[in-house]
Amino acid sequence: MAQKGVQLDQETFSCSICLDLLKDPVTIPCGHSYCMNCIKSFWDEEDEKEIHSCPQCRQTFTPRPVLMKNTMLTDLVDPSKKLQENICSHHDEVMKMFCRTDQQCICYLCSVDEHKGHDTVSAAAERTERQRELELSRLKIQQRIQDREKDVKELQQEVEAINRSADKTVEDSEKMFTELIRLMEKRRSDVKQQIRSQQKTEVSRVKELQEKLQQEITELKRKDAELKQLSHTEDHNQFLHNYPSLSQLSESTDSSSIKIRPLRYFEDVTAAVSELRDKLQDILTEKWTNISLTLTEVDVLLSQPKHSTYMSVIV
Repeated sequence: MAQKGVQLDQETFSCSICLDLLKDPVTIPCGHSYCMNCIKSFWDEEDEKEIHSCPQCRQTFTPRPVLMKNTMLTDLVDPSKKLQENICSHHDEVMKMFCRTDQQCICYLCSVDEHKGHDTVSAAAERTERQRELELSRLKIQQRIQDREKDVKELQQEVEAINRSADKTVEDSEKMFTELIRLMEKRRSDVKQQIRSQQKTEVSRVKELQEKLQQEITELKRKDAELKQLSHTEDHNQFLHNYPSLSQLSESTDSSSIKIRPLRYFEDVTAAVSELRDKLQDILTEKWTNISLTLTEVDVLLSQPKHSTYMSVIV
């Protein structure tokens, strides 16, 4: 009886184009039904004629009808497909048993034929057993979901804590580096000010000595001119009379007090600043290494997740 029922369903709900059960069934104006894609493809080939016909009764339609899915047929075909899937292809019997040996649904005739001697039970009994296992698997999965949701929440809190800590550290670091830069700028300004002050003092002292020497040169030139004039005096008595007063020289600036250090001046200051720079670079390099190592040690300690597949959960 099952076989006849299936044949009836197969004949009633089959497409005359592909000969399979209707898929997305549509009914055209003449009343015949086809698969949506089958009749669409058939009519696409007739587009050049501008006349479309029914593959069964050959009734023609102008213009091309709009295809609409037949929901009533769909509701009838789907159960038919399911029924067809439950029919044994070898014996045309409903498969009400399950072979645990081969892990497949079978009919009663299969159980006494090619599956004879296998571990077989009713499909309902196997379903009950599998349903119990499924529920256990769902409980395990739901527990894992809760655990993972808790982990995700904790990780989100960790992310927020990391961000807060990083932001605070960046802010503090910026302040400290700003203070260091401000201190270096102050020391730079102090050195510059001291150099300019010393420059002014030294230049003033040198110019003062320079003016004295210039005055002495002027006086010596005047004295030399007077002596030259005296040397040309023809009157002996006048020469002898004026000579004592003109021959005496004023006290000269001691040239030994003028000590010039060629190309030196503030080079010692440059050397001292250079030495300071080298020391600071050494300190920065050493401390930066410590800072870098400290940064690499910043870590969120997590237990290694146990990778497991879905199958390992439900088995």
